[in-house]
Amino acid sequence: MKKITFLILTLSSTFIYSQDCKYKRNEVDEFTKHKILETKPELFTISGMGLGFSTSYSLLKINDEKFIKFSVTSPSIFTLQKGSEIMFKVEAKNAIILTFPESIVANGTYSSSLKSTHWSGTIVISISDINYQRLLNEKVTKLRVYTANGFVDDDISEKRDKKFKALLTCIN
Repeated sequence: MKKITFLILTLSSTFIYSQDCKYKRNEVDEFTKHKILETKPELFTISGMGLGFSTSYSLLKINDEKFIKFSVTSPSIFTLQKGSEIMFKVEAKNAIILTFPESIVANGTYSSSLKSTHWSGTIVISISDINYQRLLNEKVTKLRVYTANGFVDDDISEKRDKKFKALLTCIN
């Protein structure tokens, strides 16, 4: 009887506390032996029904280091410069700031159906343990991305913030 009770409690706690983690990669690199987890990409912000400035992300963990793989799409060309920032506005404290480790210039893709070019770029940014905890525990309401031409602000919905936090737990 004790074994059956233990089994029922174990299974129910697994279902109650299970995470909804869907990984693009969950592997050990055969050469370096690094454990790599990467979540599937998720949308952060979207403007102009997908034709304006939009951002998406996936979260990455290599061994014990955490990263955000941050993607930007824009109707105009842009550069993310080394040392520039992405800022997360939170309700209670100073903004959470992540710094671009390198410079990238967006790549253009021409859409014949829209008769326009959309520009996109992806950069991988390290997340310190302090910023990880802040992103996990504080409500993010707005995002600011600095480019060579200035910055773009965009609101983050409560639903997208909750999804972001859920995915953060997947790389803990």
